[in-house]
Formats: sequence, structure tokens, C-alpha cells
Amino acid sequence: MKQNIENIIDLEAAFEAVKGVLFGPLDPALVKLKHKEIIIEAKEKREQEFFTLGARSAASDDHAERGRKERMETLLLVFTSQRLAEKLRETYKAFDDIRDKARELLERIEGMLKDARHDYQALISNAARHPVTGESIFRYRDGRVETEDGRAVPPDEVHGVDFTGKTTGEHKDAGQSHISELEQYKEEATGIDNRAQTQQERMTDPELDEDEREKVVDDAAKDAGGMRRRLDEIGNCLGSKLREDQDLRRESTIEARPASSASIGVPSM
Repeated sequence: MKQNIENIIDLEAAFEAVKGVLFGPLDPALVKLKHKEIIIEAKEKREQEFFTLGARSAASDDHAERGRKERMETLLLVFTSQRLAEKLRETYKAFDDIRDKARELLERIEGMLKDARHDYQALISNAARHPVTGESIFRYRDGRVETEDGRAVPPDEVHGVDFTGKTTGEHKDAGQSHISELEQYKEEATGIDNRAQTQQERMTDPELDEDEREKVVDDAAKDAGGMRRRLDEIGNCLGSKLREDQDLRRESTIEARPASSASIGVPSM
């Protein structure tokens, strides 16, 4: 049974454990056994150092990341194939870049979501009100009237309601759609970040032999290409959404502006 091992590897200890065979014929079984012993020992040592749950929780992400990287460096030390070592190093770095890009996009998305929700609340605040229930109602260009959640309102219920300068149904729908799309992009970027981390963990699994590891690395490299392309697509979409959001904000502000009833006096000559 595989053990889920996230640890801090002592690279010097790893070298000491295997250097006796590095200068003669390598025994892959011995190297694998020594490597497992080192990472298990390191895991137990770390758990003793971070005995309390609070300390482990606060530092878990940093230590997990450091553990994956140091586990990879230990693997590179004992590989018999330099080609596989280079392939693992390059693919692992590719996933580091993907995770950096995903987190950068997530930061942008969070900022855009904050603005989108603020703008949407402004639209709702500017909505007309149902004369009986007081709930927000919105009239569309075709004359139909709906509530915020899309329920149709009979014409006789809103007779006499003044919709001039109020948020239209089209603007309300656009605001809801904008938030929904940003939330979807956030979910995608988060999923890519998590998937990249999982691939890094698979590539450095101490239970794999070199043939198994090479297949995992090759499959992961293909997956990395798809992740990178999707992040680029999301980034481009965010740029378009930002421009659309600015246009919508400008358009809704103009339409909500009440017409001036003041007359302009022309001085007599």
C-alpha cells in the first residue's frame, strides 16, 4: 500500500546512504529502499517537531511544497538515467510556472469579482420597487417586467410604476451573468492549480520505479500543455470581460441618469 508522504528530506543523508554504491554497479532495489527509509524517517522527525495540531495546520502548505521539492531533488540524486532526471526537472518546473500563473489569475479574478458584486448591488439599489411587496423589479425593452430572480410580474401589479432612470432587465441580467462567469473562471483556475500540484506529487512518488516514473512524467508533460493553454484563454477572457464591464458601467450610468427638466434661459439682447 502506498503511503502519502510529505516530508522534509535531508539531501546530505540521502547522498551518504547511497554513495557507497554510486561508484560501483548500482543496485536499484537498494537505492529505492534507502530512499524510502530516509523519507519515512524525515516524515516522523517532522511530525515530532510540529506536535500540536495548530502548528501543523498553520505551516502545512509551506512544508508540503518544500517536501515535494526536496523529495524531487533526492530522486534526481539517485536516478540512473540522466535523461529522465532532466525530464523530471523540466516538467516539475513547468508545473511550478503553471501554479504561479493560476494564482496570478485568481488574484485578478478576486479583484474583478469584488468590483462586479459592488456594481451589481448598485444596480439593485437603483431598481424600481413593486408597489405592494417592495421587492426590486426590472422592465425589459419588450415591456415585460421581472423580479431579481426572474419571476414574471403581471402588468396589472405594476400599473403606475415609474421605470424612468431605473435599472433595466437587460442590465440586471448582464450583471448576474458577469458574476457567474467570473466565478466559473475562479473555479477553473483553482482546479488547474490543484491538478498541477497533484501531478507534481505523482511524479515524485517514491514507490515508482524509473520506467513507471518516466511514463508518469510523459503523461504529466502532456497535461501541462493543456493547462497552460486554458490559463492563457482565461487570461484573455478576463481582459475582454474587464472592457465589457467598463462599457456596461458607463451605459447603465447614462441610462439611469434622470432627464433634466430645467429650462435654459436665453438672455435678451
